[in-house]
Amino acid sequence: MSISVVTIIKNAIKQGYCFVDSILSTLPFADEIIISEGYSDDKTLSYLNRLSKKYDKIKLFQDEWESISYHGEVISKVSERAIKKAKGDWIFYLQCDEIIHEETSAIIRELCKSRNINSVSFPFYHFIRAWEPEKKPAYKDAIRLVKNKPGISLSGDGWTFDGNIYPIGYNLIPKPTYHFAWVFPEQNRAKDIEHAKIYTNIPEYRDRMRKACVESIKEPYPRTEFDDFPELSRRFIGKYSYEIPEI
Repeated sequence: MSISVVTIIKNAIKQGYCFVDSILSTLPFADEIIISEGYSDDKTLSYLNRLSKKYDKIKLFQDEWESISYHGEVISKVSERAIKKAKGDWIFYLQCDEIIHEETSAIIRELCKSRNINSVSFPFYHFIRAWEPEKKPAYKDAIRLVKNKPGISLSGDGWTFDGNIYPIGYNLIPKPTYHFAWVFPEQNRAKDIEHAKIYTNIPEYRDRMRKACVESIKEPYPRTEFDDFPELSRRFIGKYSYEIPEI
């Protein structure tokens, strides 16, 4: 039984993705980590090269992103190409602003040993311009762990695997996946602008881009009483910008 973690990354530093901590959170259960890098124009690739030299299980390659994307489908397309490179018996898909809690990490390998499970749905916390989970998120859970077999596909902008081909195991995960979507004011402006380019048919993203072009937030988003964070994330909770940990 082996597990391939798959993630795609482009301009992570510019946009404030917690990509290093995201990758590190999968090390305890991954046999290989497939990273597709999208020819970034910041220093993302340089840091990924450092990680790949430090950890043998990281398999890094580059893949050009399609220039046209209406509803974020380019994310699914690039991710599915990366999934095809995976050699593991199981595929675990993680986006680069998501961190796996250490309690969840400890149980993933055990779940993959079961003969009665073909996929697992993970609960999520989403953090958007606040250091507490969204009360009405776009989705509360997503299929992110599946057996590696032909026909694997992702839905929409890669938020979940297509559940039509898998029996799903629910309520098996002790802690949610922590999606740090828009939490660093210094880099959120760049993220809003970049997202508008890949969600061109969604007015919400165009509105965010227009607002980002004229508005600048100078202070961190406020802390709340919520404090149930993964250990890997605690160094940046409440910060104004994402700073890469020492590699």
